[in-house]
Amino acid sequence: MQNLVAGTASFWMAHLSTIIGVAVALLLGIGGTASSRAALGILARWSERHGHRMRAAIFARLLPPVVVGIWALALYFTALAVATPLRLTGLLAILPVVLKVVMLLTIAWAALRVVAVGERAYPAHVAARRGETPDPMLVDAIGKITRILVVAVIGMMVLRELNFSIASLLAFGGVAGIAVGFAAQGVTANLFGALVVYLDRPFKVGEWIVLPSQNVYGTVEHIGWRTTTLRGFDTRPYYVPNQIFNSSVVQTPPRMQARQISTTIAIRYADFDRLEAITEACRQHVDNHPDIDQSLGAMVYFDQYGTHALQIMVWCFTRTVVWAESLAIQERLLIELGRIVRLHGAELALPVSEVRLAGPMPQAAPVDMAMAAGGVRPG
Repeated sequence: MQNLVAGTASFWMAHLSTIIGVAVALLLGIGGTASSRAALGILARWSERHGHRMRAAIFARLLPPVVVGIWALALYFTALAVATPLRLTGLLAILPVVLKVVMLLTIAWAALRVVAVGERAYPAHVAARRGETPDPMLVDAIGKITRILVVAVIGMMVLRELNFSIASLLAFGGVAGIAVGFAAQGVTANLFGALVVYLDRPFKVGEWIVLPSQNVYGTVEHIGWRTTTLRGFDTRPYYVPNQIFNSSVVQTPPRMQARQISTTIAIRYADFDRLEAITEACRQHVDNHPDIDQSLGAMVYFDQYGTHALQIMVWCFTRTVVWAESLAIQERLLIELGRIVRLHGAELALPVSEVRLAGPMPQAAPVDMAMAAGGVRPG
C-alpha cells in the first residue's frame, strides 16, 4: 500500500507541470468560449438597440469562427503541455504550422460569413440610412469578387505555411493555364461574359430583357458566373450562357423612354373629299392628348393610297413605359380617332373584293317545266 501511494505521488510530481498545463489550456478554451459568447452577444444587442442591424448580424455570425479559433489555441497549448515534457520533437515542430493553418482557415471562414451577411443586410441598411436601395447586381458582384479574393489570399498564405513555393505554383499555373484554356474555352468565355455584365450593367436582376438572335425573352432572376437565369412570361426558365452577351444584341425594354404607337387609319375612297379635314382633326387631337409625350414627336399624315383605302399614318409615344398602361392609352386613342372619322361623316374602310365581267353572263336554254317535272330530258 505504501508502495502504491509512493508511486502515485511520484507520478503526479513528475507530471505536475503537464497536468497543470492541460488544465490551464482547457480552462482557457472554456473561459474563452463563454467570454466571447457573452461579449459578442452584448455587442449584438447593443447594435440592435441603436439601429445597427447589419452590425448586429455580423457579431452574431462571428461567434462560431471565434469559438473555433479559441479552441484551436486551447488545443495547441494542450499539445505543447503534453509534448514538451515527453520531448516529442516531431510534434513540437509541426504544431506551430498546424496552428497557423487552422487560424488562417478560421479567418477565411469568418470573412466569408461576414460577406454573406453583407450581401443580405447591406441593401436594407442603405435603404434605412439613405432612403435608397443599392443595385442588387452590384452588391452581388462585389460579394462574388470579395469571396474570390479571400479564398485566393488565404489559400496562398496556407500554401506558404506548408512550404510550397508560390513562384513555382504561379509558373506551373501559367503553363497549365494554356492547356486548361483550350479545354475550357466555353467556361472562360462565360466568366468574361459575366464580368462584362457586372461592369457594363446592360440589365440587372428584376428587369426583363429580349435576346432577338436567340428568340429568348424573360425576367432576369439570377446572374451567375456561368449562366444567367431568365424566367419567361410563360413561367418557363431559360439558362443563358454568359458568353452570348459578348456577341449578341440585348434589348432592355424597361429602360426605354416611352412606348411607341405606330398604326394606320383606313378611310374609304368614297370619303376622299373629307380626308384633309379628318387628317387635320386627328393631328390636333394627338398633339393635345394628355397621355402622349410631345417631346419625342408626334406625326399624323395622309400616308398613301392603299389597295382598298386612304391610309392616315399615326406615329407617337406614350408618357408611360408600362406595357399595360401604354396599351390602354393606345386603345383610348384609336377609339377617339375612330369617332373623329365618324363625326366628319366618313367611315372606316373594310377590305373589298370587286369582280368585273367582260360581257353579259350566258343564259341557259329554257326547259319545259312539265318535261322537267316528268323527268323527261329534251332530245
